[in-house]
Amino acid sequence: MVNASANLETHIKMLPLMLLLFCGIPPHSTHATNNKTLLQDPSEDWSMIMEVEVEDPNAADIKQKKLTKVGLDATPCGDILCLNRAKCLMAADKHGPYKCVCQIGFSGTHCEQTNGGFRFPKIEAGGYLKFMFSVGHDLALSALMDTNAFHIGFEIKPDSTNGRRLIVYHRSRRDERSFMLNMELNHLVFRFTESIPLSQDAGRSNVIDELRHSQPLIPSSQWYSVEFGRQTDGRLYLSLNKNIVKGDESKAFGKAWPQRHISRTRDPKEEDIFIGGHSNLELLRTQDPYFGRYLEENFVGCIQHIYINGEFMDPRRNSFVGDAVEGYGLTDCAHGICDQNRCENNGTCAIISGSSFECQCPMGTKGLKCQNSEELHMLQYTGRSYTEHVGFKGTSQSNMMLLITFKPVSPNGLLLYQGYSHDRRGDFLTVLLVQSHIEVQFDLGSGTANLRSPSVLMMNTWHTVRFWLNGRQGFLVVDSEDQVTTAFSYGPLVQLTLDQHMFIGSHPDADLTSAHLNNYLRKVGEGNVPGFHGCIQQLHLNGQSVDLVRDVLRGVNMENCLGHPCARPDTTCMHASHCRPEGEDFTCVCFLGYVGKRCDTPISLTRLNRASFVRRSVLRFGSPDVLTKLNMPHFDIYLDIRLRSTKLRPINHPNFWNGEQMDRRFQTLLACSTATDDRLLIGIDEQGWMLLFIDRQTVPWFKQLHGSLEEAGLNKTNEKDWEGNGGPKKLVLLVSMWHKMMLKRRGNTYLLFVNGTRIGEVRSDRLGYGKLSYNMLSIGNVNVNRQGVEAKPKRGPFSTQNPDVLFVGFNGCIENLHINGKQLSTAEATSGENIAEC
Repeated sequence: MVNASANLETHIKMLPLMLLLFCGIPPHSTHATNNKTLLQDPSEDWSMIMEVEVEDPNAADIKQKKLTKVGLDATPCGDILCLNRAKCLMAADKHGPYKCVCQIGFSGTHCEQTNGGFRFPKIEAGGYLKFMFSVGHDLALSALMDTNAFHIGFEIKPDSTNGRRLIVYHRSRRDERSFMLNMELNHLVFRFTESIPLSQDAGRSNVIDELRHSQPLIPSSQWYSVEFGRQTDGRLYLSLNKNIVKGDESKAFGKAWPQRHISRTRDPKEEDIFIGGHSNLELLRTQDPYFGRYLEENFVGCIQHIYINGEFMDPRRNSFVGDAVEGYGLTDCAHGICDQNRCENNGTCAIISGSSFECQCPMGTKGLKCQNSEELHMLQYTGRSYTEHVGFKGTSQSNMMLLITFKPVSPNGLLLYQGYSHDRRGDFLTVLLVQSHIEVQFDLGSGTANLRSPSVLMMNTWHTVRFWLNGRQGFLVVDSEDQVTTAFSYGPLVQLTLDQHMFIGSHPDADLTSAHLNNYLRKVGEGNVPGFHGCIQQLHLNGQSVDLVRDVLRGVNMENCLGHPCARPDTTCMHASHCRPEGEDFTCVCFLGYVGKRCDTPISLTRLNRASFVRRSVLRFGSPDVLTKLNMPHFDIYLDIRLRSTKLRPINHPNFWNGEQMDRRFQTLLACSTATDDRLLIGIDEQGWMLLFIDRQTVPWFKQLHGSLEEAGLNKTNEKDWEGNGGPKKLVLLVSMWHKMMLKRRGNTYLLFVNGTRIGEVRSDRLGYGKLSYNMLSIGNVNVNRQGVEAKPKRGPFSTQNPDVLFVGFNGCIENLHINGKQLSTAEATSGENIAEC
């Protein structure tokens, strides 16, 4: 019985090894009481996935299970098993404990856990990062050694500074150019070697140059900013916390021999650089004839903000993000930073470096921990702030237009971004400020177009950017420039389809932006979206003014633009009136009953029989009595009008519609709207013709979504009906003369009369009695809906409207407003703005 028991015990001990050899199943940990292990290979054959469940009958609760993801490639490491191609690290004295050095993207004692990578990695013993670029791509290292100059920079916080620790290593076997950055006895040492020609027929030789920095590094005490490289004159340099040491000019590489350009047929594997260590230090010690004797251990500590030739290197490796192609022994330097830092007022802790954080304060709060409140009126973006809006979400358009007015403080930053998907692919539209130039990029799904303004923008000055899209072609105009910048997107697709929200000022996550922004993010973003720093006073999308404060879905770290009067509306415009910025100046939009520059003069509404309207004036009637009359199958609306002018402010835009429907703009005389934004509109064009619109949402911000004016019900009949046959007549309204207007509804038929002459007759198929209900009568302007562009617009034929057909406010005088014979006085209006005595 003793022998049988011993044999059974031996077989039980061999079971984990048998599972590993025959089934590829790692041994079960004796400390995990009830584990469920999923075996997988993240990069090879997923068909070999299998699931094994091992339960310890002695566990207190066998129902509790833990799911762990591991890979098929496993390495025995002492008494443990390292998974997912991890490496085994022995103690230096070879008598201490063994440790798994996990491949990038994995962590855990056995490297059994997956992670998304770390923006601020900590390199452990045996670890390193590797970046590799194929020749020909517009990336930093592809030209690292093509010229005499290269520059590398990063920040480090070492855990240990004893011995010789490798920080950066690069070797080009083809050209015998190599360099390394070591930390030797608390000091940085930069070594560089290159093959140089000797005298004729004497061949070539390698010369090693060395720079040693005198400033010592103290472990785990602080972050150190490190920069090193070679200048265009061939001199080496090494900088620690901006304290620069330069090589001897007489020994400058590249001065004594011609600069050699590298063949473009070079093996891409030779274009690599190791950060923090090397994949095989033991082998490198014997194979590198120049630097081998200086190699002992890898760097241990945190590293961040890695730049190569001015381009940021993302230390992660994922499907759609990251620049690292290989890495081992990486943990999160920023782990736990937000655990002890609480933000108030629903603020969110955001990690911004390996040792620091910031609170992202919601709109209306500010302070280091969002502890203070602030009422926002006119927004200033700080470079780390943004607002989120509906924008063009849910639209697919061939024609669109946007306008943005801003005052920049810094020359770089993202003004606007809206995309299609979260996987960095698909359509997108962005407006960027790059080195004081405006850049607009858009992609319709088959290739990106880039437009760049020719002129440099002055800082601390208000600028206006206008962008139009017509199919594959984009047009850009900055301020009042006569020059129009234009570009075409690649491929045959002609519609811009956007399904994400619009972000103004920045974007909260660079991983969710288009991959086409990578070059921009490399140069100025440090892996994040570089935020716009300055004030924004207006944003128009397809003619609609978006209120950056009222129409916001979410906002972070916003401030008031304190240099502008509209940031202090209570002292600028009286009686709670609205302050409208106009560059450095402002206009107060006075509520009904007040007039004046600052809306500080009251007027009597009961005595206001003849009302004066300007472009931003409106009277709204929404009482039950008025709405009852509007929704009867028969009504008559009568009023007297006098135009000051039919001319509207010219719109500067490229003529990309070949004159068709160009500048079709109308003064709004009367508008009836429903809860679903169906409209009944009477407008006056610049020729003085009065026109009737019904059924479709033809207000300017819906124009490209809902079809042309003809499709919207514009009163345009056959030529034979304009004269004779009892049809509508042409009639031009004369400026400075009074005219009588009457609108009659007879069921689904609408009749328009001017001075007793019928000029329009339109039949509606939708606004019949009992179908839709009017909820507002607006005089002089459209009853503005402040909800942004419609989230789910109508499709089909209503997607090709000319973006330059606009409705603006009426400019003139109105009196004797009647509905079904009852006169409506100004005092009966539900609300109104900018109404004065005519």
